[in-house]
Amino acid sequence: MAKKTAKITKDTIFLEMLKSHPETAKVLKKYNLACASCMGAQSEPIELGAINHGLDPEQLLADLNAAIK
Repeated sequence: MAKKTAKITKDTIFLEMLKSHPETAKVLKKYNLACASCMGAQSEPIELGAINHGLDPEQLLADLNAAIK
């Protein structure tokens, strides 16, 4: 039986995502997001982080979810 992977949502916290899905670090690097070393990553959801960095949250989420498939 295939392993079911939890979807990353706009409310997912960056640090929780990186712990659960370390492969997403490559996507963050593509967007020039240094979340692994950012204090905000401990409490900042994906949507807010994307907006704060001038990124499209929907596109970032699509790329992050594609990375965990």
